[in-house]
Amino acid sequence: MLQHVADPGRAVDEVARVLRPGGRAVLAEPDWGTLAVDGPDRATTHAYQAYVVEEVVRNAWMGRRLPALVERSGLSVGRVVPVTAVFQDAREADAVLGLGRVARRARDAGHLDPDAYERWVAHLTAAPFFASVTLFVVVADR
Repeated sequence: MLQHVADPGRAVDEVARVLRPGGRAVLAEPDWGTLAVDGPDRATTHAYQAYVVEEVVRNAWMGRRLPALVERSGLSVGRVVPVTAVFQDAREADAVLGLGRVARRARDAGHLDPDAYERWVAHLTAAPFFASVTLFVVVADR
């Protein structure tokens, strides 16, 4: 949820505040900067990725920022575990990542050329398909 809140540092500070001494917090956030999609052309895929990071997700790089936020809150980061979700089925990826919906928004907002959008979306339904994004799990102790 930190990827969506206005002040993620304040939210993490609250986790630290309510965590009892000797307690452990486990926080996990995606890092949308790690989004990889095998699209038909690099420019359209890059424009799509930039749209996600710059326009769609408020704190798109939360995964990489999370360890520092946790440290600043007074907790001690014990481990950071990357978990990469890999999708080889376009329908599954679309259900989880909203590829088609977000691509339409990017097209409508002028971030994707309409013809390039059509080719990109058509490619998503063609086999083979590949997309991935990494979630970072931070294990922290008080």
